[in-house]
Amino acid sequence: RSLTMSALSRLLALALPLLAQGWVAPVAHRAAVHGASPHHCAHTAVGETRTLNVRRGARVHAQVLPATPAESESVALESLLAAARVDDPTIVDEAFDRLRHETMVRINQMASEGDKEALWVAKCMEDAMRTRMAAGADKLRTLLAAGEIQRMDALLMKLVRDGGVDSAFSLVLTSNIEHARTSADKTMLQLYTHLYTRIQEELEKRVQPAMGLLHRLLRTTDAGMRERILVDFLVVKTSVTLPGSSEPITLETPTPPKVSALEFGEAVRDAVAALGSMDVASAVQSVEDCRAAAKQARLVIAEYCTPEELEEFSALLMPAFAPFQQK
Repeated sequence: RSLTMSALSRLLALALPLLAQGWVAPVAHRAAVHGASPHHCAHTAVGETRTLNVRRGARVHAQVLPATPAESESVALESLLAAARVDDPTIVDEAFDRLRHETMVRINQMASEGDKEALWVAKCMEDAMRTRMAAGADKLRTLLAAGEIQRMDALLMKLVRDGGVDSAFSLVLTSNIEHARTSADKTMLQLYTHLYTRIQEELEKRVQPAMGLLHRLLRTTDAGMRERILVDFLVVKTSVTLPGSSEPITLETPTPPKVSALEFGEAVRDAVAALGSMDVASAVQSVEDCRAAAKQARLVIAEYCTPEELEEFSALLMPAFAPFQQK
C-alpha cells in the first residue's frame, strides 16, 4: 500500500503515547553497511513530527499520496465500540488502516473521560500501532543488513513493489534520519537519506503524474531546477533538441503537456486539504512548501499557458490556501 498522509496522521495520533511507554527497541546496524563500529545503534522511536532537514538542505516531507479509503467517523466509531462489547481485538486490528485521524482522536478523548469501551479500543489501537512499528523496524533492519549498497537497493525496490513501504516503515525511517541528524552521524544520515530518496522516486512512478510532479517539486531545493521541471511538465512542446545539437527542431504536431495546469492545481489543492487534516507541526511547513510550489507554477503558467488556464489555476487554489492565511 502506498504511503499516505492520512495513514501517517493516524499513526502519529498513537505514536507519542507509545513512546512514553518505552516499547521501541533500537535497530542495530552491521558495520559493513555504514562503516561504523558494530555497537552503533540508531533510534527507531518516532520522537518528533516536524519537517526534517537532511543532506543538501532537502526536507523530508510526510507523503501526500492517494489515501486508503477511510470509513466515516460514525460508522467506524460504532464498529470499534461494538468490538469492545464482544471483546474481539481482531476487528480493531483489521479496521486500523482505514480509520480516520478524527476517529482515533475521538476514541482517545472518550478513553480519557473514562469510557470503558473506548479504553479497550484505545489499548487495541496501541497494540496495532506496536505491531506495525515493530514490523517497520524489522524491514529497516533487513535493509541495513544487506552488506552493500547495490544489494540494499535491490531489497528496497522489492519492498516497494510488494507494498511493504507503508506508513509505519516511513515513520521508522524518518525517525532514524532525525536521530542521525541530531547525533551528527553523517554516514548514517547519508545512508538513510539515500533510502528515503529512492523510495520517493519509486512511489512517484506509481501515482498520478500531477501528484508525482508536486512530490518531485517538494523535494527539489534548487529554484532553477524546479522551474525547469515545471516547464517540462506543464508546457506544450513545440520543438525538441536532439542530443549533441544546439538547434531545436520544430515539431509538426505540438506535444501536449505531461500535466495540465488544472491537473496540477487539483493535486496541490488535494495535498493541502490532506495536510489541513493533520494536527502535527510538520503540516504547517509542508503547506508553505506547497504554496511556494504553486506560486512558482503560477509564474510558469502565466508565461507559457493561456490566460484562461492561469485564471482557472488561481481560482482553484485561492480557497485551498485561505484557511492557512491566519495560521
